[in-house]
Amino acid sequence: MSANNPPEVSGPLQNGIIPTLEFTVVSRHITFRKGRTALAVGAIALAVGITILSTSIQNGFQEFIFDILFKNLPHATVTPPDGETYLHLYRNIVERTWAIPGVVGVSPTLITTATIAYKDEVENVAMLGIDPLEADKISRISESMVKGEITSVLGGKRIVMGQALADKLKLRYGDTVRVSFPDASPLNLVVAGIFDTGYEPLDEGITYVSLETAREFLAEGDVITEIDIKMEDPFEAEAAVANLRSYGYNAKGWQELFPDIVRTLAFERTSNFITLLLIMVIAAFGIASIMNMLVQEKTREIGMLMAMGATSSQIRRLFIIESGLLGLLGAAVGCLLGALAAVQLRGLEIQSPVGQSINLPVVLNIQDFVVYTILAVLLSVAAGAYPAHLASKLDPVEALRG
Repeated sequence: MSANNPPEVSGPLQNGIIPTLEFTVVSRHITFRKGRTALAVGAIALAVGITILSTSIQNGFQEFIFDILFKNLPHATVTPPDGETYLHLYRNIVERTWAIPGVVGVSPTLITTATIAYKDEVENVAMLGIDPLEADKISRISESMVKGEITSVLGGKRIVMGQALADKLKLRYGDTVRVSFPDASPLNLVVAGIFDTGYEPLDEGITYVSLETAREFLAEGDVITEIDIKMEDPFEAEAAVANLRSYGYNAKGWQELFPDIVRTLAFERTSNFITLLLIMVIAAFGIASIMNMLVQEKTREIGMLMAMGATSSQIRRLFIIESGLLGLLGAAVGCLLGALAAVQLRGLEIQSPVGQSINLPVVLNIQDFVVYTILAVLLSVAAGAYPAHLASKLDPVEALRG
């Protein structure tokens, strides 16, 4: 018998039974050494579980940020040409904006800085002159109102402010404040509404009045400082911006308006993916180590299989199937553990990136389970490829000798 010419045999091994034998041998390997199998499966399960949990939390935070971005902020904005303070003849822009498909809100806004004084308390804030019905389509102010209505600014010299600002000024709903600023006309405004978004910088620094009140304060005519636009689909904002720019307007989409948010989300997705991939690669090296030990332990068994007619490709396939099966088992257990951990953490109260207390946002996506399972199996198969190659190159005679 030579290494290159194993004995020719007839019967089951030459009649297609080898694939069944491969699975039988793999099953025996997996069940015989339960500790080693548990170690391999556990390594992959831990990697997949951590990956699922981390990805689910990342998905949750991304959805939370996009919820703020897409529901409470404009998707596009038109501002004055460079070097100018105000938009004149803005009604033409408003009409052209409404003509763009997918637009659901267009809010002309006059923004200025104002000093609000009440008794001995003084605060500088941004004062926004708005059409409350249109502005509410952009930022949904009405949903955050705790006293009064946002539409109350239409009733004369009235102002709506955040609860945090009201607390700092030590005033209550219905009180009258003094609003002033250099080169502006001082006004006495009644606090006709208080909102609470849960985002302290906004609740402390933003106030709302009517467009007419803002113009009277600035002693300006029919002008605005920007036009905020809301789209039915936020990802259509760039098409709307391109349309408005074709008319020469200074328009920007949310990607330009909030670049820090976009960059942060992109960076977190990339860094998170790389970190989790490295975790799974490390787990796959555990599979490689275990498969290499298995080849050394099963040298005589490999020799017997080759003497019975098993080819090198069949031996190679045997070990690749085993490593892939270990990866699949580990991925299944890891997906279950990751999902259970994610569900349990949903009730954990944390401080959100915008300052409010929220339950930990967790979003489980079925595609993540599929992708990470496939990735775990592929990495496990790749990890078992070299030990499988070594096994297929064993000399049957030397292998039988052990």
